Amino acid sequence: MSKFAYTESIDGLTAFFEGDEFRHQIKVLRKRIGDHVDFLDGRGKGYQGKITVINNLKNMLQAEITDEETYPKPLPLELMVALPKSGKLDGIVQKAVELGVTKLTPLLTSRTIVSISSMEKIDRKCRHWQRIAVASLKQSGNPHLLKIDKPIDFTDLEKVYKDNTPATDKIVFHPRAPGALPVKKWRLNKDAAVRLLLGPEGGFSENEIDFLRSRNYMISSLGKRIMRLETAVVSALTLVQFIKGNL
Repeated sequence: MSKFAYTESIDGLTAFFEGDEFRHQIKVLRKRIGDHVDFLDGRGKGYQGKITVINNLKNMLQAEITDEETYPKPLPLELMVALPKSGKLDGIVQKAVELGVTKLTPLLTSRTIVSISSMEKIDRKCRHWQRIAVASLKQSGNPHLLKIDKPIDFTDLEKVYKDNTPATDKIVFHPRAPGALPVKKWRLNKDAAVRLLLGPEGGFSENEIDFLRSRNYMISSLGKRIMRLETAVVSALTLVQFIKGNL
């Protein structure tokens, strides 16, 4: 069960909870006026509050903020992952929040099987993934809500990720690529942002790897075993956060 509630609706010393958050606090947790509530705003602040108003007609409650804490902003940890089939991105979003990813971009590569046919469907999917991110934030206590981009085509990668700052460690995981660097030979800058790319289970194409190599992405391997995408994501993020000292 989630320890934290979540809201971005804060005015002075009053926080407002509506919809799903209201139902969870009142219908599931049976909170009443005067009860304590811990909550996050997804922007780096955690709060303690006391419930002062419950409006069942409007499905809304208010809490008076009694204490707050500001958490340091993390270095960017960007994850670009080939859009998998069968709803597997749901689990990837969940683990990305738990492991401190700040931005996630689903990627359509030449070997991606899944296609999204309409803008309406894309928007619906993004709202679904964002709800999962909020639920994972509440469960994990990560004070910074993951930003989720709309899926982009591999050819648009540079439009989305403009390398204006050189202090970014860019890593592509592709075990079969010639010269793939093993983890033990990584040399990461602890003060730099990180961008990770993971391809579909069929891997990136040779042309895609050549394109990334020409843009100074480090081609790396997670070892001898062939992992499913969702396993590779957790392994890669855990390694990076361990090396950076962020676990």
